[in-house]
Amino acid sequence: MLGKLLKKDFTATGRFFLPLLGGYAIAAVVAKLLIEMVFRSTDLFSYDNPISSGLTIFSIIYFTMCVIYLIACYLMTTVFVVYDFYKTMVSSHGYLTHTLPVTTGMLLWSKVLVAVIWSLAVNLLIGLSLLLLFAGHFPESGMFQTLRDLFRFLDVNFGTYIFYMLFNMIMGLFHTPLMFFSCIAIGQLWREHRIMGAILSYIGIHTGTQIFGTVMLIVTGNGLFSSPYSGSYHGYLLVTTIFGILMTVLFFLVTWYILSKKLNLE
Repeated sequence: MLGKLLKKDFTATGRFFLPLLGGYAIAAVVAKLLIEMVFRSTDLFSYDNPISSGLTIFSIIYFTMCVIYLIACYLMTTVFVVYDFYKTMVSSHGYLTHTLPVTTGMLLWSKVLVAVIWSLAVNLLIGLSLLLLFAGHFPESGMFQTLRDLFRFLDVNFGTYIFYMLFNMIMGLFHTPLMFFSCIAIGQLWREHRIMGAILSYIGIHTGTQIFGTVMLIVTGNGLFSSPYSGSYHGYLLVTTIFGILMTVLFFLVTWYILSKKLNLE
């Protein structure tokens, strides 16, 4: 049944995400063509050449629009995932959703996996587009050596940092939608003003996690700036990663419990 739910949810959400991703892919290809034309123009900044001047102005405007599109892709991905969950799970449409012969856990897993896969697709597409855009034009610099020196100062192995970064990126794909889902579920406990309840829940959870991160940075960072090889930053990464895992699991359990035990669609 989970496979059928995934197919249903992908069909419904694909109507939004496919045009969004397709439009960005086309925009990225056009941007690559423009940047190649700009780099190959020998008289790019020649005011006597109207073609080069026009190309420069158009390229600047177009790249600005691409950056806005890139930001919109991230924002709209989150917005639509949250909207789809709200519409199909806790709004009047939820009456149909919850009459399906499946458990609440399956419904929730379907929503989470769909959100994860679309978010992963957006991130991969944007990452590949940026690599395509600047391919062949990366300036030679000591960037990697600078990063290695920084990790050495923080007493963090480069490979260890990459592991934490990749792990937290993957966990974030689950953490972010589940945080929003749990806030929506908590908002349903309010008999009135449920949307306001969800918003206040998000503010409270987000503020609490930010405070925890700041406190842990201070606690584990006692020797961060006084002792270059204290290993405190490694401790910070470890603690915040464990905290992220626990919060992700908690978000899932809270959402599942409220939707299965406390949901009131009246």
